[in-house]
Order: sequence, then C-alpha cells, then structure tokens
Amino acid sequence: METFLNVKKISTSVFILLVIVSCYFVIKTVNEVKNSNYVGRTNQPVNTITVSGTGEVSAVSDIASLYINLNKEGKTAKEAQDLLNVEITKTLKYLEDQKIALKDIKSEYGGLNPKYSYEQPVCNTYSCPTRDPKIIGYTATQSITVKVRVVDTASEIRTGLADIGVTDISGPTFSIDDEEGFKDKARSKAILDAKEKAKTLAGELGVKLGHVVSFNENNGGGYPMYKSNSMMLDSVTGGAASAPILPKGENKIISDVSITYEIK
Repeated sequence: METFLNVKKISTSVFILLVIVSCYFVIKTVNEVKNSNYVGRTNQPVNTITVSGTGEVSAVSDIASLYINLNKEGKTAKEAQDLLNVEITKTLKYLEDQKIALKDIKSEYGGLNPKYSYEQPVCNTYSCPTRDPKIIGYTATQSITVKVRVVDTASEIRTGLADIGVTDISGPTFSIDDEEGFKDKARSKAILDAKEKAKTLAGELGVKLGHVVSFNENNGGGYPMYKSNSMMLDSVTGGAASAPILPKGENKIISDVSITYEIK
C-alpha cells in the first residue's frame, strides 16, 4: 500500500511539472508574437521606388605607355642570350638618359626558344623516309613596358629607340595615372543625380523616402576624346621631320548607378 502511494505522489509531481513547463513556453511564445514588429506582415511586400543617376568627369591623359619587344638570334642558346643582354642594357641606358624612372620600366615577358629546320630529303619513291626536326639556332626575347610621364615626349622617345636599333615598338597609348580617383568623383556625381531624381519623384507621388534598399553601379569606364588639331609636326619645311607631338586627348569617366528606396 505504501509503495502504491509513493508511485502516485511521483506521478502527480511529474504531471504538475509538465503543466508548469507547458505554461512557460505558451507565455513565452505569446510575448514574442506581441513584441514582433511584423505581426501579420510576413508576406506583405515593401513599397519601393528605383531611380538611376549618371555622373561624368573629364581628365587629360597624363601617362603614355610604350611596349618594346627585343629579339636576338644565335647559333647557341648562350649566344642568343648574350646578344639580347647587350640589347637590353643599351635600351635601359637610353631610357635612363631620357629621365625615365626605374619604377616606370617593367619587364613583361622573357623567353629562350629553339629554332627548328623541317627540311626533308628529296625522294622519288612512294614511301619516303622522314627526318626529325633539327635545331639550327635559338631566339631570345624580352618584352618591356615603359611609362612616359612627360607625355609630349613619348613620340620623341620612340624615335630615339628606333635610332639605337629597337624596331619592334608599339604605342604610345595614353591613360590616366589616378583613374580610381576620377571614378570616385564620377560615382559621387551619379549618386547625387539619383538622389535628386528620387526627391522629385517622391514629391510628385506624395510619398516620403525611407531607407536605401539596394544600390548598384555600372561603371562605364573611360574613353578618349581626341583634339582634332593636336598632332603637329615640329618642322614642316625641308629635311627630315622631327618626331610629332601625338594627341593625348581627353578621357571621359562615366558612372551609372541605380538606387532603390523604401517609400512610406
């Protein structure tokens, strides 16, 4: 009998404990629902408007780049490389004399490759023997990119390189050294343009602007606008013409942005 009473007491205690725990979780859930700012708004869309803006800045190119390819051939790999080393040294000395800083001279690619002969023996029969390609020499190459900061001298420097025997030269191409700074200015103008459009649109719709929901930028980069009368020869009468001053042009940096606002 005593055992039965003990079991009954334990069962009653467990039942009471379960009731207390259940009440706690029910009260907690109700309070969380009451404190939620989104009661009944789970699937309700947020009202928004999206506007676009464009910003544009202009900048004159302040960097001219020359691309130099040096190639030398020799019967052996060492001979080809030694000849190339002489050519590189001569080229770097000329650039140093033109006040080009070492930081503005960059080695892009260098290589040493064999040259093959694919000559086959004369054969008048149906099945002719073949020979493996034969190495007849080597070609050593080196590519160099040069930044010319006094852009009006770029053509003169290119002519000087040709005078010392450098014949494979590309450029000059003109660019802006601090392009990121101009991109930042263009973006700021684009954002301001979008904000003004958003204020005007909100006023016409009779709503108020809320927080920014999303932002997107499509940076169009820059493209050159050349001055038509920039290319002039230093001398136009008699004798050999001097190196022309090439047009460095003007670059437009454009930024397009899209901003989405919540409206109230």
